Amino acid sequence: MIDNSLIQKEYIDYLLYQRRLQYATVDVYKTEVKYFLNFLENNDLKVENFTIDDVESYFSSSKEDRALSARSQAKNLSSIRNFIKFLIIRRYREDNPLDVFDSIKINKSIPDVVSEEEINKLLNSIELKDDLAIRDYALFELIYSCGLRVSEVINLELSNYQNDFLIVQGKGDKMRYVPIGDIAKEKLEFYLNNARQNLIKRKTQYIFLGRRGNKLTRQAINKRLEQYCFDSNVHIHVHTLRHCFATHLLRGGADLRIVQELLGHSDIQTTQIYTHIDNKDLEETYKKYHK
Repeated sequence: MIDNSLIQKEYIDYLLYQRRLQYATVDVYKTEVKYFLNFLENNDLKVENFTIDDVESYFSSSKEDRALSARSQAKNLSSIRNFIKFLIIRRYREDNPLDVFDSIKINKSIPDVVSEEEINKLLNSIELKDDLAIRDYALFELIYSCGLRVSEVINLELSNYQNDFLIVQGKGDKMRYVPIGDIAKEKLEFYLNNARQNLIKRKTQYIFLGRRGNKLTRQAINKRLEQYCFDSNVHIHVHTLRHCFATHLLRGGADLRIVQELLGHSDIQTTQIYTHIDNKDLEETYKKYHK
């Protein structure tokens, strides 16, 4: 019998070193595959011969037990598809039971955004009383002003900062150049010159560091933002800052193709969803004043 723990380790190595996926993406695949392998073990099933019925049973129980949304279900399905392809490549099995499985339809929801005034209110609630607060202001200002993903900002190194722009490594290791506005540049420079040096515990090139001198984590960023949201009464997620970046640019008249490049979207249809936000705002404004 094949050891599932060894398969999981081999799969992670495959994603990291052959597919060359980013750690954040690998973590998602790792989590979903762990759930799936646990399901197989609990039902005395093996990776080499589970069937489409077994997969459907897994998705059904997973949806109920974990209260998954349609989008989360789709991510789950994508993870299992990739895992089965790996099993076939490594000859753990010969067939793909998902060949006849319909993809889960996702209703593309319009991203949450807030106004520029609310973003300023949130940022201004950060009192620059210590090194971590100085770091946070620079961090959140940079995410908003440059439209960065969390995974992109935590992986920024000093060499990625080139005075007036950032060299950002996005999804699929795709590199892009993003200009830095005056405010973001000012906050970043202040952090680099006054706070980062106090956080360094060992030699590192990462720009944003935690209190112990390690690379800042996604969890730490979320926790810090939660506190500022509470203080300012502006309730958003970290990724909302990126949504706001795109939406506010388009409202200001920016070309859709330019916004696509700045966000690092490979498909312009992904960027076009932000145009729907403007349409929604127009409709709500019209109804407000023309009842």
